Amino acid sequence: MSHPETNTPFLDGFLHQQVVLVTGAGQPIANAIARRHGKAGARLALVFLPEHEAEATALARELSAELALACESSDAQAVGAVVRRVATELGRIDLLINASLSRATGRLSDLSAEQWKAVLDRQLSGTAWFCKEVIRPMMRKRSGRIVNLLDAASGGASRVAAEGITAMTRALANEVARQGISVNTLAVQLLEEETAHLTPAQRERLDGELGPLGRLGSAEEVAEAVLFLGSSAANLTTGQRLSATGGLW
Repeated sequence: MSHPETNTPFLDGFLHQQVVLVTGAGQPIANAIARRHGKAGARLALVFLPEHEAEATALARELSAELALACESSDAQAVGAVVRRVATELGRIDLLINASLSRATGRLSDLSAEQWKAVLDRQLSGTAWFCKEVIRPMMRKRSGRIVNLLDAASGGASRVAAEGITAMTRALANEVARQGISVNTLAVQLLEEETAHLTPAQRERLDGELGPLGRLGSAEEVAEAVLFLGSSAANLTTGQRLSATGGLW
C-alpha cells in the first residue's frame, strides 16, 4: 500500500530561531525529523552515534546544521558534555528529540547478551541521560519540550526499553511540568526500508503486526507527528504516549 501525500498544517519557518537538538542523526527517522524541523526554521544541533558519522555529517552539510556531534549515548558523561556544548554554543535548547533507535528484532529468547545490553544501554539509558542533562538549561529559562521516540516493533529488548521510556517520561513530566517543560513519547514502527535485513520468519511475523492501517509508515509521516509534539499545538499535552504506528498498540 502506498503512503498518502503528507499535507502538513504547520507553516514553514514557524520554529524560527528555536534551538532543536536531534539525536540519532544518520538514521532514517532522525534524518527526516531533522529535515522537517530545519524546514520549520529551527537552529539544528545534530547528535549521532559514532558508527553513523558519514551519514550524519552529510546530513549536517545538507541542512546547514549549526552543530553535528558524535556521542555514545550509553555514556552518561559523554552525553553531559554534548548537551553542555550545545547549550553553551547555541545559547539555549528549546526542544530535545530523542530519535536514536537501537533496534533488536526477534524474540527475547533468541537475543544474545550483547544485543540485550546494547538496546537497554543505548535506548533506555541513553534517552534518560539526554533528558536529565537537557532539563538543566530548560529549567533556567522555565520552558522547553522533550519528545522521546520508542520502538513499538516486536522484540524483547525493544519492548522492555519502550516500556521503560514510557514510565520514565511520565515520571519526568510530573517533575518538570510546573517549570514549563513538557515531556512526551512517540511510538514508532519499522519503516519499509528497515525491513530488508529481516529473515522470512521475522517478516511474516511483522506482516501480522501491522495494525489496522495494514502498512508500514514513512519517516516523513513520523516527522510530522514529532513536529506536533514539539509545537504550541501540544501545549496541553505532557506525560503522554502517542503512536505513529498505523494503529499498532
